[in-house]
Amino acid sequence: RWRIRTLPYHITAEDTAKLFISTVVRLHGLPSAIISDRDPKFTSKFWQETWAQYGTRLQFSSAYHPQTDGQTERTNQTMEQLIRTNCPDPARWEDFLPMLEFSYNNAPSATTTHSPFFLNYGMDPTVPTTTNIDNPVPRSQQFVTTLQAARDKAIEFIRKSNSTARRYTDLHRRDITMTAGQLVLLDTKNLRLPLPSKLRPRFCGPFRLIKMVTPVTGSYYFRTSGAFTTHSTLPGSSPS
Repeated sequence: RWRIRTLPYHITAEDTAKLFISTVVRLHGLPSAIISDRDPKFTSKFWQETWAQYGTRLQFSSAYHPQTDGQTERTNQTMEQLIRTNCPDPARWEDFLPMLEFSYNNAPSATTTHSPFFLNYGMDPTVPTTTNIDNPVPRSQQFVTTLQAARDKAIEFIRKSNSTARRYTDLHRRDITMTAGQLVLLDTKNLRLPLPSKLRPRFCGPFRLIKMVTPVTGSYYFRTSGAFTTHSTLPGSSPS
């Protein structure tokens, strides 16, 4: 997964589309699909119609289940940890983001055994340790040394993090496959029911699955009665 750094603050759906085109499409081409949460910018008519014209599918994370886009969640957590552990001056954390981003994209993945940089360009990048200058300006030398130290620490952290994350994921992974027409029970923890949470049944139903909505995220559409206030598209971990 290639990490692209942006720092928007207050941004509209149109601004988001422009930013995506300038930072992603410009360098990597149009994506076949975009996975996102249900932020108003991504559910807006402008955003949806823009990508419909480009032929790009939009796939949203399921209700009450942000882990649907688990790769992005893990990437964000890794970047937050990199910032906390590798920035000598926390007040200047933005200055270190380019090198931390470079380190992330140049670190081998536990899944592919290759770095995102290599998979994207077919080559390993030249890193700061491969260039040398005799008698550098002291301030320049300090600047490069600081960034290089942050990079080295970041790569080591990412390697350890990838190894730990893979072991944990494999330990708790449970693949669920369901088909249209199948009857399922629905987990009630996110339903608005008149009973107190401690008294309500763990599951309700059964409900009939209509279809799989997004194969990539494992979301299913099913029919519920009007008594339930919840999104009818939920992840495979909510039905049982």
